[in-house]
Amino acid sequence: MRFDRIVFVCGDNTCLSMIAENVFIARYEGEPLYVASRGIVVLFEEPCNPKAEAVLAKHGIGMVRTTSMEIRNGDITDSTLVIALKERDRVRFITRFPYATAFTLATLAGEERDVKDPYGGSEADYERCFEDIDRMIGEAIPAIRQMLESNDDIDSSQLFEQEIMEDRKDDSFRM
Repeated sequence: MRFDRIVFVCGDNTCLSMIAENVFIARYEGEPLYVASRGIVVLFEEPCNPKAEAVLAKHGIGMVRTTSMEIRNGDITDSTLVIALKERDRVRFITRFPYATAFTLATLAGEERDVKDPYGGSEADYERCFEDIDRMIGEAIPAIRQMLESNDDIDSSQLFEQEIMEDRKDDSFRM
């Protein structure tokens, strides 16, 4: 399967997924594709968290959209790759859209921990969050690129196990 859409998801689409969407757009170099962010539960539109917006601006990254949006059926097609910022949100998403292909950003980046939500924290907490998302997206881009270019059916439960193990084995030999 070849993906031509990426949707980043988090709980309410006011911070994590918006940061990820805008960082990915700024960092990804490749053929044009649809990139968006959505919340799993958005009762009403809310503005992006001002600290999240400020940290993006500090790094010279503009925002595509500044209000939250809930994920809808029309956002997900057979060619949509969904990237959740937390495992909990990936599970909540898959419960609602069991036919979709979804991973966490950490899994795609070869990491085991989710992005920490800075909600209620200081500007330094939002900066650390940005740095984590920026680093993970950089690490995930090769895997994402492979998925965007692949024409094979993807077994989302096993796709990266072999590659992650090989990458970690290679890292252990570096000095």
